[in-house]
Amino acid sequence: MKKRLLTGLIAAVLLLQPYAAGAESTPLVYRVTDGEGHTLYLLGTIHVGNDEMYPLGGAVEEAYQNAEIVAVELDLYAYGGNLFSTMKTAFGLMYGLQDNVKNHLSPETYALGAESFGMPEIALQRMKPAMWYSLAENYIIEKAGLDATKGVDYGLLKQAHRDGKQIDELETLEAQMATLLAIPESVIDCEVQAMLTYPEESAQGLLMLFEAWRRGDEAALRTLLEASTEGEAELSDAYAEYSDALIDSRNDGFEEQAVSYLHSGKTALIAIGAFHIIGENGLAEKLARAGYTVEEIGRE
Repeated sequence: MKKRLLTGLIAAVLLLQPYAAGAESTPLVYRVTDGEGHTLYLLGTIHVGNDEMYPLGGAVEEAYQNAEIVAVELDLYAYGGNLFSTMKTAFGLMYGLQDNVKNHLSPETYALGAESFGMPEIALQRMKPAMWYSLAENYIIEKAGLDATKGVDYGLLKQAHRDGKQIDELETLEAQMATLLAIPESVIDCEVQAMLTYPEESAQGLLMLFEAWRRGDEAALRTLLEASTEGEAELSDAYAEYSDALIDSRNDGFEEQAVSYLHSGKTALIAIGAFHIIGENGLAEKLARAGYTVEEIGRE
């Protein structure tokens, strides 16, 4: 639970710098160039949102208007109408009759989920820990008053579909399911138990992450990134696996795709979760180390 207490302290610090009501959001946007006239934009997104976060800053508009391609983790807007794909993924996160989640999560965590999720226990028992992780996250998102359909990714995709822009998926639904399934069960148990034991604090922490994203506060986001991938000492190896599964190993693939776009000569906007953009292993620094010019835009 120490990681959660650390996150709470960070949230308290962020509260000292409240975002002005009605202020325009200024998320992190980077322009990447290769010296040969080729340009790539990086936008660190957040997958949840509310009406107050719009409009986004002028840097987002510049990146979107100049981009021939909008590249995202998944085309969430398209999958919203593809029930078969969604169901196929959901079934991959369920146990057959020979197993159930009680064999994989602690009794304390199971009891908290059974009480919090408001679902029949027969359904909860069939769900793998990765699905419990998603349920707990959605539970906190709802408590925070945020909405996945108002996230930046969803909004950009909705606009890109309307404008007829080329939309590329950097991952597949199956790959994202595999990523969830790669999270160590010990980490999921710790995370779910923390969220459901301290739901109000977890919701407040999410709101503070949201505010840090809105103002493009990279220092605060980096601190939150570090806090989110550090657990108790006895789970340090498991949290290293967690960080690699969710962030680092995926960033390697994102870097390859970013370089491919630069070589193609087409201007692309890569809009992926902010934690994939920032930090030592984030896409912005990886491309800078590879010799490309990376500059943040949209700041006064």
